[in-house]
Amino acid sequence: MDKVLINDLYVETVIGFYHWEHEEPQPLIIDLELGTDFSDAFVSDDLGDAMNYAEIRRQVKELCQESRFHLLERLAGAIVMHLFSEFPVNDVRLKIRKPHALRDAVAGIETYRTREQMGISLP
Repeated sequence: MDKVLINDLYVETVIGFYHWEHEEPQPLIIDLELGTDFSDAFVSDDLGDAMNYAEIRRQVKELCQESRFHLLERLAGAIVMHLFSEFPVNDVRLKIRKPHALRDAVAGIETYRTREQMGISLP
């Protein structure tokens, strides 16, 4: 299995359980590991046979900036569903860190899902 990696993607979004967390956007740091197949791109050298990192980045940032969730877990679910709906990925490992959630540590979550688990067919 081949992997597309996008690490340390900085986004700002309104997210949080507490009322004060919804007063202004907060920073999040996102890491993505997307399982796919590079076989066609190995031979063709054509972007159409590969994953467009810039487009993945753009769509994830846009989704985050437009969302208004209470939980990182819910945002993670929305990102995973979107990636499976829009891109030919077989599995997604996603880490979201919220650097200002705790005073003396960086809090975050990590999830791993396959297309089969989510019940979404290829786009």
